Amino acid sequence: MELIKYHNDINKLKLGNFTENETDIFFSLLFKAKETKEDIIIMSFLELKALANGDTHNDRFLRNILSLNGKLKSMNQTVEIEKGVYLTFSLFGDILTDSNRKIIEIPINPRFRYLINNIMDNFTVIDLKQLVSLKGNYAKVLYRLLKQFEATKLYTVKLEDFRDLMGIPNTYAMFTIRQKVLKPCMEQLGQYFEGLILEEIKVGRNVSSLKFIWNKKEKRKIKVSKSKTFLGEEDYQKHLEKQQNDTESLEELKNERITITKQKYEKLYSQYLEKYDAKDNPIMKKTFDMANLKKYKIID
Repeated sequence: MELIKYHNDINKLKLGNFTENETDIFFSLLFKAKETKEDIIIMSFLELKALANGDTHNDRFLRNILSLNGKLKSMNQTVEIEKGVYLTFSLFGDILTDSNRKIIEIPINPRFRYLINNIMDNFTVIDLKQLVSLKGNYAKVLYRLLKQFEATKLYTVKLEDFRDLMGIPNTYAMFTIRQKVLKPCMEQLGQYFEGLILEEIKVGRNVSSLKFIWNKKEKRKIKVSKSKTFLGEEDYQKHLEKQQNDTESLEELKNERITITKQKYEKLYSQYLEKYDAKDNPIMKKTFDMANLKKYKIID
């Protein structure tokens, strides 16, 4: 049966109840699904750890996987297949986790494929490494939401929807949301969304919506928005100055890469595969390049 209209927006896939580790594993699985195009994901624990920067302690890593599995099984989606006719389906089939062979198998409902394609469209291994490096699940969820709007560099969301998507407790007043959710997120995400600022849109005295705005990647001097941000103009200016200094430091590091031959670089890659007892595949190669191309300048 062809799906005609999507009842839920892709950004309404709620991941706010995931832990940090569960979010990292979840997006690593989706990345694998995007790369393989298969309707069943089969991943070794080693490959999953390499992508998700997973816990090196095997028992804890297994507990993270099993905890995530329970949440994945409860996820569902509703679509309108024709006018007035709705279909609700589970996103995943029965999940097999084999701690003896150290693999995980997750069947994907074919109807979920469009969601994966939307979530992971133009989502590279670099984006994945950025996501897993973030501290706190609030930052990870907001990173995903902002990534969906890279083309316009503008994301506006109603406060009540933001609470729901982020998994913010109903007991949090706006002051608490600013301190425990927004401020930590903005401090981390500014390094990946240049010039990121937040405007609070009010109706009367109450905040009704949040507007996230950021600039194009090219380096430029950024003026502080006259609109009030939760950081305040003085604090935000300091944040911009720190971000500019960090950018300049990164540029200096790029010019200090170690020169290495292609043959030696390939040898390092072989040693990397041997260390993780893994086979050569596009995901492992991208993961290795992400970690090493900043260190080495390759010559023939």
